[in-house]
Amino acid sequence: MFIRFICLCCLFVSLSAHAEQPQRPNILLIMADDLGFSDLACYGGEIATPNLNSIAENGLRFSQFYNTARCWPTRGALLTGHYAQSIRRDTVLGLPSGGGNRGKRPAWAELLPRYLKSAGYRSYHTGKWHIDGMPLQNGFDRSYYVADQGRFFNPTRHYLDDVPLPAVEKNTDFYATIALADHVTSTLAGHAAEHLDAPFFHYLAFAAPHFPLHALPEDIEQYRETYQAGWDVIRAQRWRRQQSLGLLDPTAVMRTSATERTLGPPYDFPDAIEQLGGGEINRPLPWNQLTAEQQEFQATKMAIHAAMVHRMDIEIGRVFDQIKSMGRWDNTLVMFLSDNGASAEIMVRDDGHNPNAPMGSAETYLCLGPGWSTVSNTPFRRHKTWTHEGGISTPFLVSWPSGISSKGEIRRRPSHVIDVVPTLLEIAGAEIPESAPELPGVSLVDEFNGESSADHPSIWWFHDGHKAVRVGDYKAVASLNQPWELYNLAIDRNESNDLAIVQPDKLQELVAAWDAQYAKSLELATSDLGDQERSKASGKDPHKIQPVPANREAATNRRNQILLGGETLQIAGRHAFLMKPNKPLVSDQSKPWIFYAPTLPSYPDAAESWMHQQFLDAGVAVAGIDVGEAYGSPHAFPFFDALYDKMVADGYSDRPALLGRSRGGLWVSSWAIEHPDRVAGIGGIYPVYDFTTYPGASKAAAAYGVSEQDLLQSQDQLNPIKRVATLAEANIPVFVIHGDDDKVVPIEPNVKTMQATYQSLGKGDRIELLEIQGQGHSFWPGFFHCQPLVDFLIRQAKNE
Repeated sequence: MFIRFICLCCLFVSLSAHAEQPQRPNILLIMADDLGFSDLACYGGEIATPNLNSIAENGLRFSQFYNTARCWPTRGALLTGHYAQSIRRDTVLGLPSGGGNRGKRPAWAELLPRYLKSAGYRSYHTGKWHIDGMPLQNGFDRSYYVADQGRFFNPTRHYLDDVPLPAVEKNTDFYATIALADHVTSTLAGHAAEHLDAPFFHYLAFAAPHFPLHALPEDIEQYRETYQAGWDVIRAQRWRRQQSLGLLDPTAVMRTSATERTLGPPYDFPDAIEQLGGGEINRPLPWNQLTAEQQEFQATKMAIHAAMVHRMDIEIGRVFDQIKSMGRWDNTLVMFLSDNGASAEIMVRDDGHNPNAPMGSAETYLCLGPGWSTVSNTPFRRHKTWTHEGGISTPFLVSWPSGISSKGEIRRRPSHVIDVVPTLLEIAGAEIPESAPELPGVSLVDEFNGESSADHPSIWWFHDGHKAVRVGDYKAVASLNQPWELYNLAIDRNESNDLAIVQPDKLQELVAAWDAQYAKSLELATSDLGDQERSKASGKDPHKIQPVPANREAATNRRNQILLGGETLQIAGRHAFLMKPNKPLVSDQSKPWIFYAPTLPSYPDAAESWMHQQFLDAGVAVAGIDVGEAYGSPHAFPFFDALYDKMVADGYSDRPALLGRSRGGLWVSSWAIEHPDRVAGIGGIYPVYDFTTYPGASKAAAAYGVSEQDLLQSQDQLNPIKRVATLAEANIPVFVIHGDDDKVVPIEPNVKTMQATYQSLGKGDRIELLEIQGQGHSFWPGFFHCQPLVDFLIRQAKNE
């Protein structure tokens, strides 16, 4: 049976509060694992975390502090002060080590304890490691290293001072989170007894609340009923608390990000879903669409997650009490953070999963999954491994009673885990060797007392094929094999308004910054390698589309379009598709095709499959290109032109028919007005032609790159409905089916206004409106099985 360290290692030592304080502060660096941005109560969560709340109340909370999106890269960056790629602890393409968790650091990449030793510090490690080598080999004086993160109740691999310990037997009172606090308290008591005059650095790395979801029954019971309301309700509650706390800049975050209902775990393990039973679900569907079994199962999972966070806070409280009992609290700098955002992963490992055992016990293997991960990362997008804000934003708490005069304040300066080492070196009066590379991070010491510190030239990410870079308020981000997106985080930290097509020059500037940092990391990562190895790595293009394992593609592919035998491709850096007829027409003329819009992750969808099959059967191809929510903006035209040029170059007609569904009407009509000579005809299913009706000028303005007021004042030049006379004068035929009860895209200011314009110019016979009585903006089958519309588009595409 495992005996607690506090009983074996040393006697408890209590020092007078009047004991002489060391000049340099003690340092307690605490890291949680897979903790979401909003899980702590002081970041908007409902989980009881009074000890960490006390740090927030008496110290600082950072609201724009970043990690690397994954556990091992963050740990390497945290303790070296370098980007993980620079020290071969995350992928640099072409390295013989394979990068990632298998990479061995260059000799120059020392860990923080080596630097602190010169300033007189004793260094201790407790918990997870996930760095190459062993703790004492890397400068720590004492360590309890739990290498088995798959068993909170009975780890099989753990080490005391780099020496293996026997496996913990099953069915004992061991629980890893408690054992870690035991080791910290006993180690610090020993420090007080034997090294009174030396400051300490203690790195406490919890595995909680990383999967498997293992927690003590009494802790689970405390949250048994908390999550029955479901993830949609809990997320809204967290957002309201974040607003009341003033945690986030209200200009930058005005609402929660939209839940990505079709985005699942980063890796797909269908066998695990089967093992876990009917209660598991790998998509964040609306809670009311879940079965009763699924709701109960999911609510219990989140209760276990909460129990793990709650227990971690209790044990942190014991560590705080130990330091206070030593009389060292006032001169102890405490930092707390998470290694990445909450995880959407679902898998079964280690001892497997017994569906008949109590959930959260040692015999079960549960993961949080995307539904609750979306909640934990409130209000941001996506999850661990992704480089959108939900994957890389961490709580960061700092307290130092005698060293930080600011109390209970929030810091909004963008910072990163690479800033921790330069901060602690400055505070400790330690330096890195002159022979070591310059640290890329920035000290946060000035931030502690409200003074302005230097900004990062850029903050950079590259993990699992996902890329991102932040320069000032702008962030460029690209998921694996996806086009670059661009966001202005000063007004859109939710990453909802992609500016990539609106501000291409700004995007190019940020991509250049990403490339520059990749080159720096590549240089450092290969500095001790031979010429052949360096050449192999430098020859890899990080922007080239990478092959993806089938299980990952199935899990992460955010495009769920319904393409009938179609192919996806990239044109001008954007997603595009082409559905080709099985038997194209035999003709000397160019091949007919239909330009479809909107091409978005969910469009074309199943509702349109009958219609698209009719086109293909008639020998007519269908193609489209994703320009995001462009709403008819001229900034999309270069990408439409690129699709058009590609099709014509491949032998397709230079006068396609255009089909716009809903907001796709803005896409096709605006491009047709720009190029009437390239258009054979326009079809529509409840299409938008007036952006003031949908999405509204305030939302459309971002796509046009102007203010709402300027957009409204420029309607004669920019709003398609104001310019449809160009189409009528070019004799372009139009056929639209639209419901007279459409509240989303009202028929009167859209197609009826277009019809009136055609009639006023004597071209009323060139536009036909099929007005459906009593139908609104819906999936009524008649909209998508409209033979007259299909026949019209086929005739126009074939120039008949």
